[in-house]
Amino acid sequence: MAKIDKYEMPDDLYYTTDHAWVKEEGNRVRIGITDFMQQMAGGITFIRVPRAGKNLQEGDTLCTLQSGKWAGKVLVPMPGLVVDVNKDLAMNPQILNEDPYQRGWIAVMEPVDISGGLTKLLQGEKVAGWLTGEITKHRK
Repeated sequence: MAKIDKYEMPDDLYYTTDHAWVKEEGNRVRIGITDFMQQMAGGITFIRVPRAGKNLQEGDTLCTLQSGKWAGKVLVPMPGLVVDVNKDLAMNPQILNEDPYQRGWIAVMEPVDISGGLTKLLQGEKVAGWLTGEITKHRK
């Protein structure tokens, strides 16, 4: 697991520029929010997740989140079918703060084109440069 400044960024994940992570699982992807997003948001008090069985396009809203000081959304990283959602988050959204990379996953999707979708995401060395820029931007 890579640590960039004070943020955990697991090496085996892909990242979007709106602070979601994407994990390849065969022909599916599991999606959640980064440690950076959950720390910036503070204590998350509400999340609205999509329903399983819904087809979503890249750029659609995957979920909306709220904390005491922030409201935002996570966008769909690649087109596909939502096959599973983390139902525990509705009753216990603070799981996103406590364990964003394991228990805090948001949805599992079956993408139309997984390899094409993954090539548009950040991974490896690109993650450190991008996140360093985000940290600098948010410190101002």
